[in-house]
Amino acid sequence: MMRILPVITILAMAAVYYSCGGNKITVHEVKKEHRIMDEADLLTSQQEDSIFTIIQDLEKNIGSQIAVLTVVSLNGEKIEERSLQTAEKMGLGRAKYDDGILVMVAVDDRQMRIEVGYGLEKIIKDEIAARINREVMAPRFSKGEYFNGIKEGVEKIKNLIEENGHLVGERP
Repeated sequence: MMRILPVITILAMAAVYYSCGGNKITVHEVKKEHRIMDEADLLTSQQEDSIFTIIQDLEKNIGSQIAVLTVVSLNGEKIEERSLQTAEKMGLGRAKYDDGILVMVAVDDRQMRIEVGYGLEKIIKDEIAARINREVMAPRFSKGEYFNGIKEGVEKIKNLIEENGHLVGERP
């Protein structure tokens, strides 16, 4: 009994460490709350599930990682700085390939950004990200259809990465 308790304690501490961001989340451990952070409360649980399915499918098949962050306001912060800091803090993308993407929406500021890791810049160039924002997401957002805009934007990103998967690196 004495030996079991320390092992259980170590396992519990390891679980807390990993769940608190002590290490990057692997494909097999990915959870919705690690990829969909709806601080602005724009999405229902079912809508989050729908977007997460797209994200999870890409991560399992290609390895690239997408996350979504919605906020009410940037509180004077620049979206470029906030999205980059968030993506870096999350450790988004595989370290070897830097193939993470953060889709960020700031509702009250009427701003959105697709932050692209260096490993995906051959696929999702700045002008492509801007076009997804302008032609896919913004028209939906202007109608108050945040779910449709985010989902269609994530689908477009996923499709582009899958079509060009050979440019990303090894698959999981």
